[in-house]
Amino acid sequence: MRKMSAASSGRVKIGDLPDDLLRRVVSLLSARQAVQTSALSRRWRHLWRSAPLLQILPNDGFRTVRGLNEFAKHLLLLRDRAALLDACVINFDFCEFESYQDLPDDPDVGLWLRHAVSCQAQWIRVEIYVEDDPLCLPDLPLVSKHLRVLELKYVKIKDSLVDFSGCPALEHLKFWGGFIHAHTISSPSVKHMIMDGCGFNRKFRTRISVPSLISLQLKHFWGATPFLEDMPLLVTASVSLSDDCRDRCVNTEFGKCGDPGCFDCGANKVIDCDGCVLLQGLSGTSTLELKAESRVFMFRRDLRWCPMFSKLKTLLVNEWFMNSNMSELACLLEHAPLVEKITLQLSTEPYNFVEIEDSDKPLKQAFPFKNLKIVEIKCHEGDERVNSFKDPEPKQRFGFLPMKKWGLQMIDVSERVE
Repeated sequence: MRKMSAASSGRVKIGDLPDDLLRRVVSLLSARQAVQTSALSRRWRHLWRSAPLLQILPNDGFRTVRGLNEFAKHLLLLRDRAALLDACVINFDFCEFESYQDLPDDPDVGLWLRHAVSCQAQWIRVEIYVEDDPLCLPDLPLVSKHLRVLELKYVKIKDSLVDFSGCPALEHLKFWGGFIHAHTISSPSVKHMIMDGCGFNRKFRTRISVPSLISLQLKHFWGATPFLEDMPLLVTASVSLSDDCRDRCVNTEFGKCGDPGCFDCGANKVIDCDGCVLLQGLSGTSTLELKAESRVFMFRRDLRWCPMFSKLKTLLVNEWFMNSNMSELACLLEHAPLVEKITLQLSTEPYNFVEIEDSDKPLKQAFPFKNLKIVEIKCHEGDERVNSFKDPEPKQRFGFLPMKKWGLQMIDVSERVE
């Protein structure tokens, strides 16, 4: 009986695959592993030179930064310059080099980044973790007609690098950790931006100018709150201000406590400005989350110049609005005529605010919410504060929003919230 051929048996040997597919197989390896495949056979000798994904991973057997730089320099010299890159990953996450502190060299990330751009990479990710002091990327603008996704993690960034006017195809921009020492982040094309755990300068506000933005996540940053310029196309946004935010005060709810010894708002005079810092830029959203720790006053400050949220339909807030009569939440809702659902997220521990001077003044006469249908309260199971929201009397907590009178539905979601 004749042996079944490979094709008839449904099995294909790796040597039967076309070169383009083999290059993609090689792309799954780190750069060093990809180069080592050249020893497999004469056919594999040059496949790594035109692999569509380049992954420079220094935890792949390199003992020193100098050794990594030497390898990467020869790698880039020998790569086929006519071969375009789909993506480039430079990953130093929690990598440890032997005797790192004794070496004068830094990883030559700037050279590798420029190579990726010159090879028309559509997706670039730079993830570098160096304990104590983030590695500073070269302060040079990126210029690429092909770059669509840029992810920067644990690095220090200065002004020129975050001027993305030379990247007209860039749509996804992500910053994790690291330090943004830039006066302006600008892009005419970015549609989706995530900034998580970043550090901003404490002496000035970084301006974020991304007029085409559709979605925004800004959370857990430290330093001065960045200034959001107008984003007319913004649909969904989530902003979370932690205690690491520079705009906080331990004495009052609005800052400017008058105490020259206040480490927070007393030192913020140099970066204070009139008008909204955050809310004006967020005013075009239809779905909005606003979270802040108790002493971070930025949202309450911005409400002095509260814009109209003419498209807002779904709103989530946590306790930053909870003074004695909830006037901040009332103000926000007065400027959001189309809101349909409000979610109040209560932490496990009640906030203990310092009462403001006008906290006992009566609110404006209750007004009808023509579109509001649902008030959802998320809290720790057994939280007695939920009952204060259910009281329909105007003098009690949520009285400015007469749920019974206007036929609103209230959902009590007892759960453990972050």
